[in-house]
Amino acid sequence: MRLAAAGITDRGLIRDNNEDAFLADTASGLFFVSDGMGGLAAGEVASALAMQTMARLLSRTAEAPTRERPTLDAPWWRDGADRLEEALQEANRAILAESRSRFGSSDASGMGATLVGLVHCDRGFVLANVGDSRAYLLRDEALTLLSEDHSLVMAQVRQGLMTPEQAKTSPERHVIYRALGMASEVEADISPVAARAGDLYLLCSDGLTDVTDDGELADILSAARSAPLEEGCRLLIDAALARQSRDNVTVVLVRVDAL
Repeated sequence: MRLAAAGITDRGLIRDNNEDAFLADTASGLFFVSDGMGGLAAGEVASALAMQTMARLLSRTAEAPTRERPTLDAPWWRDGADRLEEALQEANRAILAESRSRFGSSDASGMGATLVGLVHCDRGFVLANVGDSRAYLLRDEALTLLSEDHSLVMAQVRQGLMTPEQAKTSPERHVIYRALGMASEVEADISPVAARAGDLYLLCSDGLTDVTDDGELADILSAARSAPLEEGCRLLIDAALARQSRDNVTVVLVRVDAL
């Protein structure tokens, strides 16, 4: 599979520091966005730890951990999903250890990070998500949200207790119930994504999705499909800043040029 990718992160209009981080490595097939949480610059440490751990454990040059050999009838994505799960748990442990070191606490209140990402695996990707950073797929002219926000308001939307419009303005819209660093083990959503030539994937922090809707994202991505991906990333960042996003903004674009 031939891939192209690019990423940009921007501090934004309000924040003094940037707690987001990203990884876009076509050689290793690793594409991630992480949004850090925590005071005293701890958020940016948490997101950096997440990216460093994923790169170290999932790089194609890294030694694979010892585990049971997959059976011949295992699905094409199973090994990639297992490796991703192990890397997520290690990233979670690294953030918890750093939190205890910095804040002297046995709980996970000091720092944490969301993570959303794609790992290239045989016929496509394995998708991982924990928190409220998002993954989208533009295929043909249709935009699909691949991830599910682990936020209080979106849980209420899924239960029919709140509309998506109400969720956008709720004072609890940034309260999340899953993230790296929140518990001794992290519960992430992991699923396969079969790829097609021409697919365009967007990974982003909520600094983008807080101020744009899916229609706007689809228009920008459609316009950027044939342009250099760096230009597409810039268009997305500029759209968030023009709409006065109050958060850091990070985007990664991944395009499947050929299978």
